[in-house]
Amino acid sequence: MGNRVGGRRRRSPVDERYTAPQGLYPHPDIDLKKLRRLILEAKLAPCHPGADDPRPDLDECPICFLFYPSLNRSKCCAKGICTECFLQMKSPTSCRPTQCPYCKMLNYAVEYRGVKTKEEKGVEQIEEQRVIEAQIRMRHQELQDDAERLKNKQVAASTDEVTIAQVEPCDTGGTSTPAASGAQGNDAVSGQVQHSELLLKNAERLRQLRIYCLVVFLFQERSAEFEMHLL
Repeated sequence: MGNRVGGRRRRSPVDERYTAPQGLYPHPDIDLKKLRRLILEAKLAPCHPGADDPRPDLDECPICFLFYPSLNRSKCCAKGICTECFLQMKSPTSCRPTQCPYCKMLNYAVEYRGVKTKEEKGVEQIEEQRVIEAQIRMRHQELQDDAERLKNKQVAASTDEVTIAQVEPCDTGGTSTPAASGAQGNDAVSGQVQHSELLLKNAERLRQLRIYCLVVFLFQERSAEFEMHLL
């Protein structure tokens, strides 16, 4: 009640300071009068100075990684973008159709819906967590598959070594020829090198999984703090 007019969210008047770029990028070709009109008509988000540190009442622009009171929304995929980054993407002097920086859809365009409500932020937070959990499950399955393949290769290599050891050497008067001994030695060294390389690759994958899990843990901690602020 009272927060929407004609189906659109009511917005506070924009301070004149935020109707022009704040200097994040050089904008020599921008029509400042047109930009001011679009911001005052709530067709583009105000050009607030970006904050370096996150806050519950700010949204992060995925392009410049700064935080703003509100962002524009891509019409194709609803991803957020600040006005100055949008102006960089949508150059008025370019003759080529602009692609969405997120989903690569042509004829990139945005809309401004105002500041997100607590409910909208909560829904987005839940969706982000679901995506991360799905990525973790996929990565964990990949590591399990890699470990299984490594195990099978190790078993196959061990079987080959046993088979080679069981083969009787050619009768050369009780001694092996230098060529045969050298070939067997090279095969053994090559097998050991391959085995070591496989172990190193598996250790690197496990290290990546630990780092990934740490990132997820930190994200969940941040989500919990965010929810506490919402409450």
